[in-house]
Amino acid sequence: MSKSLKIATAAVAVLVLAAVFAGGALFGHTVLPSDSAAVEWNSLQRTVAEVNSIILREALDPSTESSRTAGAVNGMLMSLDDPYASYFDEQHYEYFNQESMGQFYGIGITITSRENDLVVVSVLEDTPAERAGLKADDVIVEIDGESRTKWDSDEAVLLIRGEEGTDVTLGIRRGDEEELRDFTITRAKIEVPNIESELLEDEIGYIRLYSFNERAEEDVKKAIEKLSDQGAKGFILDVRDNPGGLLDESVDVASLFIEDGVIVTVEDREGTEEVHRARGTTITDAPLVLLVNENSASASEIVAGALQDHARATIVGEKTFGKGSVQQVEELSSGGAIKLTIAHYLTPKGRAIDKVGLTPDVVVPMEFELQADKDTDTQLQKAIEVLKDEL
Repeated sequence: MSKSLKIATAAVAVLVLAAVFAGGALFGHTVLPSDSAAVEWNSLQRTVAEVNSIILREALDPSTESSRTAGAVNGMLMSLDDPYASYFDEQHYEYFNQESMGQFYGIGITITSRENDLVVVSVLEDTPAERAGLKADDVIVEIDGESRTKWDSDEAVLLIRGEEGTDVTLGIRRGDEEELRDFTITRAKIEVPNIESELLEDEIGYIRLYSFNERAEEDVKKAIEKLSDQGAKGFILDVRDNPGGLLDESVDVASLFIEDGVIVTVEDREGTEEVHRARGTTITDAPLVLLVNENSASASEIVAGALQDHARATIVGEKTFGKGSVQQVEELSSGGAIKLTIAHYLTPKGRAIDKVGLTPDVVVPMEFELQADKDTDTQLQKAIEVLKDEL
């Protein structure tokens, strides 16, 4: 039996390390070629076997079996013209499966692709990356001496992640500097802080959610209960730079605020719809503001779309990333897996946001570095202002 996992891939890779995905688990049998595809299947097998034989017999420097396998699989995935399709060997699939647990072996940064650049979005506190001196907006040009015209974030994740205690060297371009800076960083086990909460002025509860991992709904629920006991009368939920997570968790988090109705609809290539409704687990009906930015993606956008369509929260910040397609991870007999796009999702009102994003109710542009201080965080200050008017 193979394991398949439906996911809506996030835009930002968490390099503590690996891409974060949104989706729920779905188990099914291995899919075998149908009779109508048998001829094509046999032709593909023959061609791959023939090329493999030629490489082993004639190549000056034959590649390893694992690299030939990866090359063959990646070649097939590239034929899809699917930017989110990728292959995981057994080791990196194990890394992938650690993602939803909120615990990783890596260096402690998040990255995203901006045009042709691979950019550091944030550096987590008390991590190897912070101690080495990496900063937000650093551009990763080289990874252990390798460079690309355009880095794929999934590929970068696989190269930067590794065993605890091993080193990775990043060639960094910072600002307008012409020369690269080399940072050699020792990988470590990193417990990712998934939530931050505090009671702000005027009885406002602030909750920052970093990813939709297995703890997300429970973490948000506990934060709401704690802040309510401290006197909070309204809440700000901050999902800026949150790249996504488990689909079930995004539905669960939205259900803490939405009593009934559709949260998200997943539609496949045949037009078949899978509707996810509120769980009936609402914990508060207090006024709510949701903070988003250009790096809020996937599961973050599911929550934002649901809250916006149900008029349950005022959305403040910048247009979201626009990651509205759904991927599926299929486990292979080798122990590895492939990921490919199989569907897209729609907001409760039927909006498709892939490559479009969600526009906030109140648009507030802001430079990333201003988030470091709540007093200079103009998006947060606007959210506080909006919430005060609703209290």
